[in-house]
Amino acid sequence: TEKQHSSPDRGDFHQLELLGKTINVTIDLNGASCGCNVAFYLVSMPNAGAPGSGNDWYCDANGVGGNWCPEVDLVEVNQNSWHATMHGCSKPYSSGSCDHGGYGVRFGQGQKDFGIGSEFTIDTTKPFVASLSFTDPGVAVSAHQGGRSTAQHIQDASNVRDALNDGMVLTMAYWGSSSMGWLDSPPCSSDPAQCPASVTLSDISVSSGSSPSPSPAPGPSPSGCPGSRSACDCAWTQSGAKCGLEDGSECFCRCCCPFKASGYLCQWRSEFLDIVVQGCV
Repeated sequence: TEKQHSSPDRGDFHQLELLGKTINVTIDLNGASCGCNVAFYLVSMPNAGAPGSGNDWYCDANGVGGNWCPEVDLVEVNQNSWHATMHGCSKPYSSGSCDHGGYGVRFGQGQKDFGIGSEFTIDTTKPFVASLSFTDPGVAVSAHQGGRSTAQHIQDASNVRDALNDGMVLTMAYWGSSSMGWLDSPPCSSDPAQCPASVTLSDISVSSGSSPSPSPAPGPSPSGCPGSRSACDCAWTQSGAKCGLEDGSECFCRCCCPFKASGYLCQWRSEFLDIVVQGCV
Protein backbone atom coordinates (compact mmCIF):
# COMPACT_ATOMS: atom_id res chain seq x y z
CA THR A 1 0.00 0.00 0.00
CA GLU A 2 1.41 3.37 -0.97
CA LYS A 3 1.96 5.65 2.01
CA GLN A 4 1.85 9.38 1.45
CA HIS A 5 3.41 10.18 4.83
CA SER A 6 5.64 8.50 7.38
CA SER A 7 3.96 6.05 9.71
CA PRO A 8 4.42 4.77 13.29
CA ASP A 9 3.49 1.25 12.15
CA ARG A 10 6.48 -1.14 11.72
CA GLY A 11 4.42 -3.05 9.18
CA ASP A 12 4.65 -0.09 6.81
CA PHE A 13 8.46 -0.45 6.60
CA HIS A 14 10.49 -3.30 5.19
CA GLN A 15 12.62 -4.56 8.06
CA LEU A 16 15.88 -6.08 6.80
CA GLU A 17 17.26 -8.85 8.99
CA LEU A 18 20.93 -9.01 8.00
CA LEU A 19 22.58 -11.27 10.60
CA GLY A 20 24.31 -14.05 8.67
CA LYS A 21 23.72 -12.24 5.39
CA THR A 22 25.54 -9.98 2.94
CA ILE A 23 24.28 -6.73 1.45
CA ASN A 24 25.79 -5.38 -1.78
CA VAL A 25 25.35 -2.09 -3.61
CA THR A 26 26.95 -0.66 -6.74
CA ILE A 27 27.97 2.97 -6.25
CA ASP A 28 28.66 5.55 -8.96
CA LEU A 29 29.78 8.73 -7.20
CA ASN A 30 29.58 10.82 -10.38
CA GLY A 31 32.29 13.16 -9.11
CA ALA A 32 30.97 13.58 -5.53
CA SER A 33 34.18 14.67 -3.84
CA CYS A 34 35.22 16.87 -0.91
CA GLY A 35 32.35 17.93 1.33
CA CYS A 36 29.86 15.39 -0.04
CA ASN A 37 28.33 12.45 1.83
CA VAL A 38 26.54 9.63 0.05
CA ALA A 39 24.89 7.70 2.89
CA PHE A 40 23.47 4.17 2.59
CA TYR A 41 22.50 2.98 6.04
CA LEU A 42 20.12 1.20 8.41
CA VAL A 43 18.04 2.61 11.26
CA SER A 44 15.56 1.09 13.72
CA MET A 45 12.59 3.09 12.54
CA PRO A 46 9.83 3.88 13.15
CA ASN A 47 10.74 5.29 16.52
CA ALA A 48 8.54 4.38 19.45
CA GLY A 49 7.74 7.94 20.53
CA ALA A 50 6.04 10.91 18.98
CA PRO A 51 6.81 12.22 15.48
CA GLY A 52 10.03 14.20 15.15
CA SER A 53 10.58 17.73 13.95
CA GLY A 54 9.87 16.66 10.39
CA ASN A 55 6.50 15.28 11.50
CA ASP A 56 7.71 11.77 10.70
CA TRP A 57 8.92 8.67 12.54
CA TYR A 58 12.53 8.78 11.34
CA CYS A 59 15.22 8.20 13.98
CA ASP A 60 18.99 7.66 14.15
CA ALA A 61 21.84 7.54 16.65
CA ASN A 62 22.42 11.30 16.51
CA GLY A 63 18.81 12.32 16.94
CA VAL A 64 18.45 14.01 13.55
CA GLY A 65 14.86 15.20 13.60
CA GLY A 66 14.64 14.73 17.35
CA ASN A 67 14.28 10.97 17.67
CA TRP A 68 16.91 8.39 18.66
CA CYS A 69 17.55 4.76 17.72
CA PRO A 70 20.35 2.37 16.65
CA GLU A 71 22.06 3.15 13.34
CA VAL A 72 24.32 1.05 11.10
CA ASP A 73 26.17 3.20 8.56
CA LEU A 74 26.89 0.72 5.79
CA VAL A 75 28.33 3.40 3.55
CA GLU A 76 29.17 7.05 4.15
CA VAL A 77 31.30 7.91 1.16
CA ASN A 78 32.70 10.37 -1.31
CA GLN A 79 35.56 10.01 -3.78
CA ASN A 80 38.15 10.44 -1.03
CA SER A 81 36.87 8.24 1.76
CA TRP A 82 34.42 5.54 2.83
CA HIS A 83 33.37 4.96 6.45
CA ALA A 84 31.33 2.00 7.74
CA THR A 85 30.23 2.65 11.33
CA MET A 86 28.16 0.90 14.02
CA HIS A 87 26.09 3.12 16.34
CA GLY A 88 24.47 1.14 19.14
CA CYS A 89 21.80 2.34 21.56
CA SER A 90 20.40 0.87 24.74
CA LYS A 91 16.72 1.07 25.61
CA PRO A 92 14.98 3.35 26.22
CA TYR A 93 16.55 5.16 23.25
CA SER A 94 17.75 8.66 23.99
CA SER A 95 20.70 10.96 23.44
CA GLY A 96 22.36 9.55 26.54
CA SER A 97 21.88 5.90 25.55
CA CYS A 98 23.12 6.11 21.93
CA ASP A 99 26.71 5.96 20.70
CA HIS A 100 26.93 9.19 18.70
CA GLY A 101 30.43 8.67 17.28
CA GLY A 102 30.20 4.92 16.79
CA TYR A 103 33.08 2.70 15.71
CA GLY A 104 34.00 0.89 12.53
CA VAL A 105 36.42 1.02 9.62
CA ARG A 106 37.45 3.58 7.03
CA PHE A 107 38.97 3.42 3.56
CA GLY A 108 40.87 6.20 1.83
CA GLN A 109 41.62 9.45 3.66
CA GLY A 110 45.06 9.50 2.09
CA GLN A 111 45.57 5.73 1.98
CA LYS A 112 46.11 3.93 -1.34
CA ASP A 113 43.18 1.53 -0.97
CA PHE A 114 40.50 4.02 -2.03
CA GLY A 115 40.62 7.33 -3.89
CA ILE A 116 40.63 9.30 -7.12
CA GLY A 117 42.68 7.75 -9.92
CA SER A 118 44.07 4.47 -11.20
CA GLU A 119 46.90 4.45 -8.65
CA PHE A 120 44.35 3.54 -5.96
CA THR A 121 43.10 -0.02 -5.47
CA ILE A 122 39.54 1.29 -5.87
CA ASP A 123 39.38 4.18 -8.34
CA THR A 124 36.41 6.23 -7.20
CA THR A 125 36.02 7.95 -10.56
CA LYS A 126 34.44 4.66 -11.65
CA PRO A 127 31.57 2.57 -10.22
CA PHE A 128 32.45 0.00 -7.56
CA VAL A 129 30.60 -2.57 -5.45
CA ALA A 130 30.41 -2.12 -1.69
CA SER A 131 29.79 -5.32 0.25
CA LEU A 132 29.09 -5.89 3.95
CA SER A 133 28.76 -9.37 5.48
CA PHE A 134 27.26 -9.60 8.95
CA THR A 135 29.12 -12.58 10.35
CA ASP A 136 28.14 -12.05 14.03
CA PRO A 137 29.77 -10.67 16.05
CA GLY A 138 31.77 -8.95 13.32
CA VAL A 139 31.16 -7.31 9.96
CA ALA A 140 33.32 -7.95 6.89
CA VAL A 141 33.51 -4.77 4.79
CA SER A 142 34.89 -4.79 1.25
CA ALA A 143 34.92 -2.94 -2.07
CA HIS A 144 35.33 -4.57 -5.49
CA GLN A 145 36.09 -3.11 -8.91
CA GLY A 146 37.27 -4.83 -12.08
CA GLY A 147 39.22 -7.58 -10.36
CA ARG A 148 40.62 -5.35 -7.64
CA SER A 149 39.40 -5.45 -4.07
CA THR A 150 40.13 -4.07 -0.63
CA ALA A 151 38.70 -5.31 2.65
CA GLN A 152 38.61 -4.61 6.38
CA HIS A 153 36.81 -6.21 9.30
CA ILE A 154 34.85 -4.76 12.18
CA GLN A 155 35.74 -7.26 14.88
CA ASP A 156 32.76 -6.75 17.16
CA ALA A 157 29.38 -5.32 16.21
CA SER A 158 27.56 -6.76 19.23
CA ASN A 159 26.26 -3.30 20.20
CA VAL A 160 23.92 -3.38 17.17
CA ARG A 161 23.22 -7.13 17.22
CA ASP A 162 19.76 -6.86 18.78
CA ALA A 163 18.76 -4.13 16.34
CA LEU A 164 19.97 -6.21 13.38
CA ASN A 165 18.13 -9.24 14.72
CA ASP A 166 14.90 -7.26 15.09
CA GLY A 167 15.20 -5.86 11.57
CA MET A 168 16.28 -2.41 10.40
CA VAL A 169 15.08 -0.08 7.65
CA LEU A 170 17.34 0.71 4.70
CA THR A 171 17.75 4.46 4.29
CA MET A 172 19.58 6.62 1.74
CA ALA A 173 20.67 10.25 1.90
CA TYR A 174 22.92 12.61 -0.06
CA TRP A 175 24.13 15.93 1.24
CA GLY A 176 27.03 18.35 1.24
CA SER A 177 28.75 20.59 3.77
CA SER A 178 31.93 22.61 4.22
CA SER A 179 32.33 20.82 7.57
CA MET A 180 32.82 17.25 6.34
CA GLY A 181 36.38 16.87 7.60
CA TRP A 182 35.37 13.97 9.87
CA LEU A 183 34.71 11.99 6.67
CA ASP A 184 37.29 13.14 4.14
CA SER A 185 40.17 15.01 5.80
CA PRO A 186 42.83 14.30 4.72
CA PRO A 187 43.05 14.92 1.80
CA CYS A 188 40.19 17.43 1.79
CA SER A 189 40.17 20.79 3.53
CA SER A 190 37.21 22.91 4.61
CA ASP A 191 36.53 24.15 1.10
CA PRO A 192 32.89 24.35 -0.03
CA ALA A 193 31.32 21.05 -0.99
CA GLN A 194 31.96 19.81 -4.54
CA CYS A 195 28.76 17.83 -5.04
CA PRO A 196 27.11 16.95 -8.35
CA ALA A 197 23.35 17.06 -8.70
CA SER A 198 23.04 13.28 -8.39
CA VAL A 199 24.83 10.03 -7.63
CA THR A 200 23.71 6.47 -8.42
CA LEU A 201 23.13 3.54 -6.05
CA SER A 202 22.09 0.44 -7.97
CA ASP A 203 22.01 -3.36 -7.97
CA ILE A 204 21.15 -3.54 -4.28
CA SER A 205 21.00 -7.16 -3.17
CA VAL A 206 20.88 -9.25 0.00
CA SER A 207 22.14 -12.82 0.04
CA SER A 208 22.80 -15.51 2.62
CA GLY A 209 26.34 -16.07 3.85
CA SER A 210 29.50 -14.10 3.25
CA SER A 211 30.50 -12.16 0.17
CA PRO A 212 32.47 -14.37 -2.24
CA SER A 213 35.97 -13.36 -3.18
CA PRO A 214 35.95 -11.81 -6.65
CA SER A 215 37.76 -13.50 -9.52
CA PRO A 216 40.59 -11.52 -11.09
CA ALA A 217 39.58 -9.65 -14.21
CA PRO A 218 40.76 -11.03 -17.54
CA GLY A 219 43.66 -9.14 -19.00
CA PRO A 220 46.83 -9.42 -21.01
CA SER A 221 49.85 -11.20 -19.60
CA PRO A 222 52.33 -8.91 -17.87
CA SER A 223 55.71 -8.81 -19.54
CA GLY A 224 57.44 -11.75 -17.91
CA CYS A 225 56.40 -13.41 -14.70
CA PRO A 226 59.61 -14.35 -12.93
CA GLY A 227 59.81 -16.40 -9.76
CA SER A 228 62.25 -15.52 -7.04
CA ARG A 229 64.66 -18.16 -8.42
CA SER A 230 65.39 -19.00 -12.04
CA ALA A 231 64.47 -22.65 -11.36
CA CYS A 232 60.81 -21.66 -11.10
CA ASP A 233 58.74 -22.33 -14.21
CA CYS A 234 56.06 -19.65 -14.59
CA ALA A 235 52.92 -20.04 -16.67
CA TRP A 236 49.44 -18.60 -16.97
CA THR A 237 47.16 -20.85 -14.96
CA GLN A 238 43.85 -20.89 -13.17
CA SER A 239 44.15 -19.88 -9.53
CA GLY A 240 44.57 -23.10 -7.56
CA ALA A 241 45.24 -25.29 -10.61
CA LYS A 242 48.27 -27.56 -10.86
CA CYS A 243 51.40 -26.48 -12.68
CA GLY A 244 51.29 -26.48 -16.45
CA LEU A 245 47.52 -25.96 -16.87
CA GLU A 246 47.72 -22.69 -18.73
CA ASP A 247 44.60 -20.57 -19.02
CA GLY A 248 44.81 -16.95 -20.15
CA SER A 249 41.23 -16.30 -19.04
CA GLU A 250 42.45 -15.83 -15.46
CA CYS A 251 44.78 -12.94 -14.90
CA PHE A 252 47.18 -14.91 -12.71
CA CYS A 253 50.66 -16.21 -13.35
CA ARG A 254 51.68 -19.14 -11.17
CA CYS A 255 55.29 -20.10 -10.58
CA CYS A 256 55.86 -23.82 -10.24
CA CYS A 257 59.08 -24.92 -8.57
CA PRO A 258 60.43 -28.40 -9.28
CA PHE A 259 62.79 -28.36 -6.32
CA LYS A 260 60.55 -28.11 -3.26
CA ALA A 261 63.22 -29.25 -0.81
CA SER A 262 65.53 -26.43 -1.85
CA GLY A 263 63.25 -23.79 -0.40
CA TYR A 264 62.47 -21.96 -3.64
CA LEU A 265 59.75 -19.35 -3.47
CA CYS A 266 57.02 -18.71 -6.00
CA GLN A 267 55.54 -15.36 -6.93
CA TRP A 268 51.88 -14.94 -7.83
CA ARG A 269 51.31 -12.05 -10.14
CA SER A 270 48.24 -10.48 -11.70
CA GLU A 271 47.66 -7.69 -14.16
CA PHE A 272 47.32 -5.31 -11.23
CA LEU A 273 49.75 -6.31 -8.51
CA ASP A 274 52.33 -8.74 -7.23
CA ILE A 275 50.82 -10.88 -4.48
CA VAL A 276 53.98 -11.51 -2.44
CA VAL A 277 55.78 -14.82 -2.46
CA GLN A 278 54.75 -18.13 -0.96
CA GLY A 279 56.35 -21.51 -0.58
CA CYS A 280 56.59 -23.86 -3.55
CA VAL A 281 53.65 -26.25 -3.97
